[in-house]
Amino acid sequence: MNDFDPKYSIRISFKQPLEGLQLVLVDGTLNKIVEEETQQLELSLVKGIYQLKASFIDYFEEYFLNVSQDEHFVLDYHYPMTSPSMEFATTHEYFSNPAEMWSRKCTYNDKNQIPNFFFFAAAYDRDFPNKEQTVTNLLTNFSLYDPNGKLYIRFRDKNSFIDPDAAVMVFSAQLNNGMYFLQYEKEKERRIFPFYIYDRFQTQFLLRYKQTPDFSNSFFYYDNKFGFNRTDHQYLLLDKIQYAYKDYSNYKLLTPSDRSAIKKHPYLVALLIILHIATENQQDSKEFTGSQILFLPDIAILTALKDSKQQINSDELPIVSAIMAKCMVTAGKKMEFRPGSIMDRVLDTLSFDIFWNNFSAVEDLSLMEKLYNDLLDKSKLYGKNLKRKAAQIITNSIAPELLKEEHLNSLLGNTPTDTSESDTKFIEAINSVGNVSQISNKLNLPPTTVLRNYEKYDDIYKKMNLK
Repeated sequence: MNDFDPKYSIRISFKQPLEGLQLVLVDGTLNKIVEEETQQLELSLVKGIYQLKASFIDYFEEYFLNVSQDEHFVLDYHYPMTSPSMEFATTHEYFSNPAEMWSRKCTYNDKNQIPNFFFFAAAYDRDFPNKEQTVTNLLTNFSLYDPNGKLYIRFRDKNSFIDPDAAVMVFSAQLNNGMYFLQYEKEKERRIFPFYIYDRFQTQFLLRYKQTPDFSNSFFYYDNKFGFNRTDHQYLLLDKIQYAYKDYSNYKLLTPSDRSAIKKHPYLVALLIILHIATENQQDSKEFTGSQILFLPDIAILTALKDSKQQINSDELPIVSAIMAKCMVTAGKKMEFRPGSIMDRVLDTLSFDIFWNNFSAVEDLSLMEKLYNDLLDKSKLYGKNLKRKAAQIITNSIAPELLKEEHLNSLLGNTPTDTSESDTKFIEAINSVGNVSQISNKLNLPPTTVLRNYEKYDDIYKKMNLK
């Protein structure tokens, strides 16, 4: 190749709009010709084979371009989208059409209603063996539980939409506001996801699968537009935000255009506020001052964790697993949540392998009641006098319509009054069982976890302190 070789006008672009795409072009001798953040290139090249490297978020793809004439290369970027949106190779019409249709009407109950809960699952590849049976079986592995932990509905073909040919399944419904649980259960595997229904928002859960669900790339989205649209980019913005959660240095991948678009989506604003508080980079959140925000429980929990005098509202669960983890590792400084609360009941079965808060079981309250009765019998402060009354608070503590203070006071044998002293006395009673406070602080575990597994953690604690 020399300066006299003929050059051709080459244009390189992509079918998908990819804000923040990083491109590197090298020639046959690996000389770097271009390296920049752009969605298209226009340049003059001599005849030859060129390699284009394209990276976006955490996905990387290579292309080989044969230059022999003036040409416009229109490339397809195979980013593995979970939602059937935009124009990626993984988001065919047979995925996106049912998503758009059923996000605007219910599969369950009145089909004329616009649903505020939308569950969507589609195969990565529509052509696989025994897909009709796989789709039907997979749907029936899911169910919804109401805020009190009771079975609300099991997904079945009669209350859902199934397209075996496209390997798509949908469940959409109108639910009352509050916290719910989405459960997947097959043989010994179980996932339980807490989620919320809010006024003027549609809660969406989108999932892709092969023979089994790909929960690692599933996601919740709280949509303020009430309906899925394949041209919307907010799901791609969600991927970028999740990448920033993996490493805060990735926050810089959110371009000015991205951040401007995020301001239109209260859920995405909330996720960034949570990220900034959790990583103590709150100066970066100033850009979103004045933007509408969806106040997820995660925000209140992080605020409580930073205030040594404030107790976590343990009747609500965060949606991000990293925030649930913070509830565990900061334990011991105070009683962060109440024994028998929903947070207490799922704590021992949490899973932190994916972005979303999820667990495998909700502990049986009747078993907790007996366990706490036996443990509180040992209390130096109250002794056996607590046994009968402990049952009452543990039994009632997760019912959201009952007042916490009333039952704390009942437990302590006082006339029901609104007093912070009740909390203090109850915490003292629990912490007086053996050396729960010391073990909790040393092992970075919630006091309730130590209480339920006292012999195990007491043994570990003693071995750690052997000289």
